[in-house]
Amino acid sequence: MENNKQTKINIDDIANDLWASCDELRGNISSEQYMHIIIGIIFLKTISDKYNYAINALKDKYKDKFNDSIKNDSDLISEFFPLGLIVPDEAHWNYISGFTTDSSIGEKIDQAFLKIENQNPRLKGLFNKQYNSPELDKTRLGNVVRKFNDYDFSQFNEDLVGRIYEYFLGEFFRKQGQKGGEFYTPKTVVELLIDILDPNDNIKMYDPACGTGGMFVQARNYLHEQNKDYNKLVIYGQEYQSQTWKLAKINLLLNGFNENDIHLGRGSEDTFKEDLHKGQKFDIIVANPPFNLKKWYREELLNDERFSWGMPPENNANYAWLLHIISKLNSRGKAGVILANGSLSSSNKEESLLRKKMIEENIVDAIISLPDKLFYTTQISASIWFFNKNKENENVLFIEASKMGELKTKKLRFLTKDNISKIKNVYDKHEQGEDVNVVGFAKTCTIDEIIENDYSLVPGRYVGFEQEVIDHEQLNHEIKGLQEELSVLFDELEDLIPQAKESIKKVLEK
Repeated sequence: MENNKQTKINIDDIANDLWASCDELRGNISSEQYMHIIIGIIFLKTISDKYNYAINALKDKYKDKFNDSIKNDSDLISEFFPLGLIVPDEAHWNYISGFTTDSSIGEKIDQAFLKIENQNPRLKGLFNKQYNSPELDKTRLGNVVRKFNDYDFSQFNEDLVGRIYEYFLGEFFRKQGQKGGEFYTPKTVVELLIDILDPNDNIKMYDPACGTGGMFVQARNYLHEQNKDYNKLVIYGQEYQSQTWKLAKINLLLNGFNENDIHLGRGSEDTFKEDLHKGQKFDIIVANPPFNLKKWYREELLNDERFSWGMPPENNANYAWLLHIISKLNSRGKAGVILANGSLSSSNKEESLLRKKMIEENIVDAIISLPDKLFYTTQISASIWFFNKNKENENVLFIEASKMGELKTKKLRFLTKDNISKIKNVYDKHEQGEDVNVVGFAKTCTIDEIIENDYSLVPGRYVGFEQEVIDHEQLNHEIKGLQEELSVLFDELEDLIPQAKESIKKVLEK
C-alpha cells in the first residue's frame, strides 16, 4: 500500500514539474495551438523511450537468433514487434534533443512527426505540425525539450504515462474554462460513472460523444484495478470535433490500448447525422454529451429507427441522446449518461411522453443528482441517468448527491473518494435487490410511486429531507467562542474611539 502511495506522489510531482516547464511556452500562441504542441511533445518522448526499451529487450531476447535479413532496428521491430510503433532515427527524441539550443528545433520536430506518420500510417494526421511557427519561441521550446530529458518514460507503465497526459488535459481545459472543457469530463465524475456500471472484461463499450476518450481510459483502469483482463476491452466511439477526435486517439494509444481495439472511425462525425456504428449493439455505453444541444438534424431523422419511441423536440437534443443510447444497448446492456437536471422533469410534451415510455419499459435503473461546479464548461447542475436492459425488478434508485464534493477553487468542485464510495455502496445494495431508504440521500422507489409523481425523476422528490441533529454542547461552545470574540472587538472599539476623537479634533483645528 505504501509503495502505491509513493508512486502516486512521484507521478504527481513529475506532472507538476513538466507542466511548470511547459507553461513558459505560453505567449502569443493560441491556447489550442499550445495544447497540441505540448501533447505532441509528450507523445514523441513517450514513444521514443518505449521504442528504445522494446529494441533493447528484443535484442537481448533474440541476440543468438539474428539473421541476415535484420539490418537495423526498424527491421527488428517489424519482425518481432509488429504491434509497436516504428520511430525513425531522425524522428527519435535523442536526435531532437541535439537541437535544443538551435533555432531549427521547431523544424526538426515538425519533420520528426512527418517521418513517424510515414512509417506508421495509422498516425497520419493526428498531430498539428506547428513547431516551426514564427509565433513559437524556439529558445523556450528547447528548454521544454531539455526538461523532458530529466525523465525516462519507458520506466512508467501505460497507466502512469496516461495519468501524466490526463493531468495535462485537465490543466489545459481548466485554464480554458468554457472555451475548451466541453470535451473533457472531470476525472472524479468519470470514476463514479464507471464504478457504478462495473464493467467486466471481454466487452464492447461505446461512447457516442467520446471527447478526449477519458471514459474509455477509466474503464481500462477500473478493469486493471479489479484484476480483470483489460486487454479484452474493445471500444467504439464517435466525436464531432476534429481536434478533439485527435486528442482521443492519442490518449488511447498512450494509455496502452491496442490499435485493433480502437474504433473511432476515420475521423470526426456528428453522431446523429452520421452514425459510424450503425447496427452495432454494446454491453456498456457511457456518455457526457453537450447539454441542451439545439441543432441535431431532427427533420432529417424523422424515419430513423433510433427514434421509434417518438421524436424529441427540435430545439433540445437531451432526449435524442438518450434514445440513441438505448437503441445501441444489447439485451444485457447497461448505460450511464450525464445530462442537465432539466431532463429529469421537463414538461415539454415530447420529452414527457418519452420519459413516461422509458419508465414504463422499466429500463431506468437509477438517477444520481450531482453537485454543482463539477464541470469546467457550465454551472448548470447535472445528473447521471443509469439504464439497464436486464433489470430483475421494477424499482428505480434515486440518489441525492448534490450536497457532496469539495471545492478545489471558487468555481470548481470535485467528488472525494469517500463520496464515490458512499454512492457506490448504496447502489450495490440496490443492485442486490435491497430496498434502500437513507433519508435525505437515497431511496428505492417503485414505478407506481414514480407515476404518482407525474413521472418526475428528480431524486429530491423521493429521498425526503434529513432531519438535522443539533449538538447542543457543540452549539454552546461555538456561542461562547463568538461571545468572547465580540467582547474583544468591543474592547478594541473602546480604545479606538478616543483616538478617533483626537484625530477629528486635530483636523478641525487646522
